[in-house]
Amino acid sequence: MESDAHESKIDVRIIVGGLDIAQLVSKAVNNIQLENDYNIIVSSIIPTVELSIVKKVANGADILLIGGYGSDETYNILFNELKTDFNHIGLFDYNNIIVEDESIDFKLAEKEILNSIIKSTLSYSLNLINIHTLENKLMKVTHNYNNLLDDYNQVIKEQEVLTRENKELREDIDEIKSDFSAFKLRYEDIYSKEILEIFNLDELWQDTFHQDLNDAKRIVIATDKFKPDNIIVGQGYIAAESKAKAIEWLNIVRTALIFVDDNEDDLRKELNSNSETEPSEVEEDYEIPNNFENFWD
Repeated sequence: MESDAHESKIDVRIIVGGLDIAQLVSKAVNNIQLENDYNIIVSSIIPTVELSIVKKVANGADILLIGGYGSDETYNILFNELKTDFNHIGLFDYNNIIVEDESIDFKLAEKEILNSIIKSTLSYSLNLINIHTLENKLMKVTHNYNNLLDDYNQVIKEQEVLTRENKELREDIDEIKSDFSAFKLRYEDIYSKEILEIFNLDELWQDTFHQDLNDAKRIVIATDKFKPDNIIVGQGYIAAESKAKAIEWLNIVRTALIFVDDNEDDLRKELNSNSETEPSEVEEDYEIPNNFENFWD
């Protein structure tokens, strides 16, 4: 508990030029009861201005008072060497404690010590306020920096993900381009080819001739035999460039079938009479069988 109480007090150290003035200052400090009345302790009275010694003894003080006749060269040297962001340095002015006969007035010494400490304490307090303000600002800046650092790291992670996804997309695009090139190469002449339409053979026959198709097999055989351009018949369907072309072919086949059916007997006789003669050029061209009935088989 005593240590905590000591740490809460303002630590003052006084630097003077010799033992004689150090003794006077020590007596004056004891008389003015700084610790009880002002929560201030004078932890050290340093009777030398030797810089190496002063540095060791003065380290850690809240307030340093330097004895001297104004801001002389010694004061300036000590000030520059001892000043930090966490302490305050004031002047214990000998001019204010010497009377007309050049002797030291003890009461004036007490007053000067008290005034110097109070002035320095106020300045030290203001300095602490500034330090705390700066510390608060530093904390906020540090907090903002950490937040920005977190955001930056998150952006880096997202960028890595996007870079990976972008690479995968590029690979997919290259693959699609390759597939498209292969497709284009395979079907580049599709527009130069005739695309056939498909129609139901029974329905088209019924719609065109208003009668049922009794023997679709004969139409298939005739189409296979004569192989008209862009006409395919089979599996109950007819494929052609258009409906008009399909109907045109069905008209040709129907006419041929009617002709064959009406003249079947005459054709049989003619075929039989020519059975032992050489085939005509027409027969060779169309590969007409000797047996008419086998034509539809």
